[in-house]
Amino acid sequence: MEKPAAKFFLIIFMLSAVVWLYASSMKHYESGIMLKFGTVEFKEQMDPAGERAAYRSIAQNSLVTFISYPFVLLAGLGFIMTTRRSLKREGWLMMSAILLYVFVPVELYCYWLDWKIVGLNYWGNWPLEEFRKVLLMRLTALAGLPFIAQMCYYTIPIFIIFKPLQKIET
Repeated sequence: MEKPAAKFFLIIFMLSAVVWLYASSMKHYESGIMLKFGTVEFKEQMDPAGERAAYRSIAQNSLVTFISYPFVLLAGLGFIMTTRRSLKREGWLMMSAILLYVFVPVELYCYWLDWKIVGLNYWGNWPLEEFRKVLLMRLTALAGLPFIAQMCYYTIPIFIIFKPLQKIET
């Protein structure tokens, strides 16, 4: 049985992780609808109002991720510190923590790029070319490492549910 503090941190972690991953996925979806399939080239003849709406959605979802990501990190750390489970015996928990925390520098760099989109959206009436330039920088950042991080985040629930690295005690 888990301690009450560990249960609290786990609930906060799960709620904030769902919000964070949803907002992050929506940013990628909105970015994808503006591009030609399988490329980083913008579609021709896009409606400027529709394109601005997509950038507004990306900026709003970025703000949600700015708020929820620290909760994910802190609640995850709080759970690890208060749980009765041992990281040495529970390999699935260790791998989940590694997959979450190893990409913190990548996320912080991407948040810096997202902050530029937020700034363009909320402060001034910037031309669409500025938005496109920043969005392309965001999508091609670190040679695809943010996409790898996203796939790792979606692997964590598999580790938690199936516990493939659990030490069998005899």
